[in-house]
Amino acid sequence: MESEYKKIILLKGLEPSNDYQFSIIKSLLARDLGLTANMQKEYNKVKIADLMEKKFPGVACVNKLIDLFKEMQECEDIVINLRNGKRKVMRQSRGKETIPMKKIKPGASSTEESTSTADGASGSVHDTPESKKQKSKTTPKGGKKNVQPTQQQSQLPEPSATSTQSAGSSLQGPQQPPATPCSSGSTKKKNMKTTKKDESGRMQPPQEQSQLPEPSATSTQSPGNSLQAPQQPPATPCSSGSTKKPRLKAIPREAAREEGFQKGPKKVMVLKATEPFVYDTVEPGKKMFHATVATESQFFQVKVFQVNLKEKFVSKNIITISDYVGRNGFLEVYNASSVSDVSADQKMEVSSGLIQKANATPKISDLYLQKPGTFVNGIYEVHKKNVLNEQIISYEIQDNTGKMEVWVFGRLTKVDCEEGDKLRLTCFELSDNVKKLRSVIHSFMKVIKSRKNKKQPLNPDSHMETSP
Repeated sequence: MESEYKKIILLKGLEPSNDYQFSIIKSLLARDLGLTANMQKEYNKVKIADLMEKKFPGVACVNKLIDLFKEMQECEDIVINLRNGKRKVMRQSRGKETIPMKKIKPGASSTEESTSTADGASGSVHDTPESKKQKSKTTPKGGKKNVQPTQQQSQLPEPSATSTQSAGSSLQGPQQPPATPCSSGSTKKKNMKTTKKDESGRMQPPQEQSQLPEPSATSTQSPGNSLQAPQQPPATPCSSGSTKKPRLKAIPREAAREEGFQKGPKKVMVLKATEPFVYDTVEPGKKMFHATVATESQFFQVKVFQVNLKEKFVSKNIITISDYVGRNGFLEVYNASSVSDVSADQKMEVSSGLIQKANATPKISDLYLQKPGTFVNGIYEVHKKNVLNEQIISYEIQDNTGKMEVWVFGRLTKVDCEEGDKLRLTCFELSDNVKKLRSVIHSFMKVIKSRKNKKQPLNPDSHMETSP
């Protein structure tokens, strides 16, 4: 199956990716595959697939590629194709381990040989007429007990059930359909607690009993009787779709964007909001606050320039926004009349996944892949602090994926932040020259003090939280 997995990563993963996406894949795999800068430029998709097959044998190479693509924008289709290809190969691999049992033809004589399914180590087992008679059993009251072998039994290296017939009788053995492999996506266990019994006294055991590693019983018939055994219904393959939950709406990876004047109204749920702050030091009366809101399928970043609306922007409050302006990825609200409460009987269902995505902090490694001018919200730990002058401070932030500089200007330099603290950044812009974040006129910054720094005196104008 090694070549099949390589075929998946090449044809369903690397080949559909565009040049930019492929360059990202090579960069992220550079350490694992030992790629130098020149090798990243020269190696094509075939060479990368060859290296991945050697470095990550078997299904591991597909899993590795899935992990990389699912973190990239506009690669959902590639991830789905990779997963479907992996499941198909895994189903085929399981199917080859099962040898189907031959059907007993209607009216076959007792001297015919039947075959039972055995595993790859023991091979095929044949029953002779003598062995069939030895395995025939009759219940004390003359009733006939007939237990159908299940797929689990047919895979054990033990004799299968056979049908015996005495003189003057006519008996048709039960037809066992070929065992069909179950797909990897099916995970439900069916527990059959009831035992079925027909008019002739035959008992069909529940599934729990049929899975025990014991020889199956045989069906017998006394002279002069004419009895036809019930036919086993065809076994249907377990479908992976039978256990899947209805697919939920796709959760967006970033805030929705609208451009220009929007009449609305837009019905939203408030997820969070900052406290109001002065954003223009020249005109101290100019205040604003930031908020995050969501519909049932999207989330939005909002700039509110009417601070008296703060009482409406309370977490889980449902409001409508009208007459707003879409600009640079934000909805800008200027008039108090633009926001209205919704009646208490109106409800909204915003999924927990959407709320988590709206409040999530992007990884620093992902920030390096974003376009210049992108605005960023998130919480990051301060690794280093460098005071350049009274109006400029540089912070080095980090997470488990990398490091980046944050340049703070003007009023935000008065916020007390030290190494080891965390910064809650709102509306910081990704610069267009060197990859770094920088504050702009509407930026907001809040400090989460670490234990070692929480006792230090704070600037009365700073915003601070205490880290647990």
